[in-house]
Amino acid sequence: MGLKWLFSAIFSVLFHPETFWSDARERFREVNAMKDYAAPVIAIVQFAKLPFIHVPRMAMLLAIISFTIDVAVLYVLTGVMVSAAETERSAPAQHEIMTALSFSLTPIWLAEPFGFAGTWRWLFMAAALAYTVFISRTGLQAMLGSSEPGVEAFSGKAAFLVGAIAMISFLLQNGLIRFLPLSD
Repeated sequence: MGLKWLFSAIFSVLFHPETFWSDARERFREVNAMKDYAAPVIAIVQFAKLPFIHVPRMAMLLAIISFTIDVAVLYVLTGVMVSAAETERSAPAQHEIMTALSFSLTPIWLAEPFGFAGTWRWLFMAAALAYTVFISRTGLQAMLGSSEPGVEAFSGKAAFLVGAIAMISFLLQNGLIRFLPLSD
């Protein structure tokens, strides 16, 4: 997967989520969403934050820690949701849930550079959280099959779990920004 695919996927997830998820179950059957989409998007966002930090060593440290937090959040959410989904479904759903979450967390990741925007950062994060909840609900329904019983209720509960964990991640990263000496 190249950069063109990556940026078209980002655009499609953000601006046409219903169209993006309409045939996602078939389209992403062979795609490793973590490796092909989530990790590159998180890395691009971390590099986008570097100009806002005036101390290069601290900038790289913050980028590495933020990358690790974002990937850990993705894996923790996937694990929690897979264990919850397996009690309600008979088929394993790890690939579908990982794919849905990898694409659904895009607004949260893209809002991270606005953590340096003073008090405006809360507005950006609130908008990103709300949109992430919407996208994750739509994505989980599409990837798990909306015709199966219990998927709609599960996707609704899971979407709010995504929002809560993403907010905790945002607060952790904001705490790091405040804690580390990022300017001379």
